[in-house]
Amino acid sequence: MNTPTTDTPASLAILGPGRLGSALATLARQAGILNVFIGARTPREGELSLADAAGSADLVLLTVSDDAIESVCTALAEAGAFRPGAIVAHCSGVHGSELLTAAKAQGCNVASFHPLQTFPSAEAAVERFPGAYCFCEGDDTATTALAGLASTLGGIPAVFPAGGKALYHAAAVMASNYVAAIADAAIDTAAQAGIDPATAQAALGVLLTTAAANAAELGPAEALTGPIARGDVGTVKKHLAAMADCEENLRLLYCAAGMRTVDLAVRKGTLDTDTADTLRRCLKN
Repeated sequence: MNTPTTDTPASLAILGPGRLGSALATLARQAGILNVFIGARTPREGELSLADAAGSADLVLLTVSDDAIESVCTALAEAGAFRPGAIVAHCSGVHGSELLTAAKAQGCNVASFHPLQTFPSAEAAVERFPGAYCFCEGDDTATTALAGLASTLGGIPAVFPAGGKALYHAAAVMASNYVAAIADAAIDTAAQAGIDPATAQAALGVLLTTAAANAAELGPAEALTGPIARGDVGTVKKHLAAMADCEENLRLLYCAAGMRTVDLAVRKGTLDTDTADTLRRCLKN
């Protein structure tokens, strides 16, 4: 993965003034990009129509909803809204630059641009964007310019090949959304042990925060602790026996995560082959 940098185009259009679009506009102006145009379907004060904004800039970011990206791009291309040779990109996490075929057919350079961070509000996005990795995929001209934009806004650019967007997004979902789901499952399991859910959330939250920080700093293998890392088959069997009356999805989640943990412990070097096989049989059955 390379991370090129370059001068950012002098003009930027943001089509869709939602959380991310509004934050990118604020960050761009703070970074000294003077010509920032915001386009909306129903323009408010200080905004342009989508077509007028698209035609005003050399770099156009579509921050509309995922389902609207292709149709908005096609409509703008058919209307001749894009400047010749403009860079057109969208900010979807799961879709690649193939949604921008209509702009490419009009002579534009196309890419996707996705900041890997959670943005619950525009204000939070402005605060959290600096230091966030911005993943760019598309043609060379477009990704080079977007890498430059990411750097200018305080992000860390990362360019990766076409065709990997869905797997990239699946990885992001596991690292973000699934953490919340696993935390919920852990709180539920603790509650079934007779622990007040509020107490379980507070106590497990401390553990979750520490474990996530260790994994991020040391890497998953080095951060791994616990019974599977130690090869403690008896403890895992005791867990499974105690969970016999729990909801099936809790047991399945424990076992699926446990199977991956066995692989991680083997990679770390704390688990021998025979013990790993015994643990896999316990978790599988």
